[in-house]
Amino acid sequence: MAFYEVTGTTGVDAPSIDTNRSELVQGNKTLVAADTGKTFVVKRGTSIFTLPATAVGLVYTFAYIGDDAGGQIQVSPVAADGIAAVGSAVVNKDLIIATATIKKGDWVTICSGVGATGVTAWFVSNHRGVLTKEA
Repeated sequence: MAFYEVTGTTGVDAPSIDTNRSELVQGNKTLVAADTGKTFVVKRGTSIFTLPATAVGLVYTFAYIGDDAGGQIQVSPVAADGIAAVGSAVVNKDLIIATATIKKGDWVTICSGVGATGVTAWFVSNHRGVLTKEA
C-alpha cells in the first residue's frame, strides 16, 4: 500500500492516508455506502460532501492538504439525519471546517452508529482543526 503524510503548519501530522482508499476531490461529491473507509482529500476551494442515510458501521474521513485559509470542507447529512458534534446533533445541518480557520493538515472522521437513544446517527469520531455547524 502507498501512504503519504499530510503535515500541518503546526508540526502535527494528520493520520497517514492510504492512497488506495483515498480520493482527491474538487467540488461536490455525493457519497454512497460503498465509499465507507475512504479518505476524501481537498486541496483547494469548497467541497460539499453529501452523506448517505445512516447505517451502522459507515466511516468517512475528510482531509485538507491545501494552503491555510484556501478551502472549506462541508459534510452534509440527508434531511432526516444529523451529525453529533460541536455541542449537539441538529438534524439536516452541515458540519464545516470553514475557510477562515482551515489549515493544511486539518481533517475529520465521522462514523455512523447507534447512539444512547437507540437511534442510528452520525458522530465525529476524531478530528483536527476547528469544527463549526451550519446556522
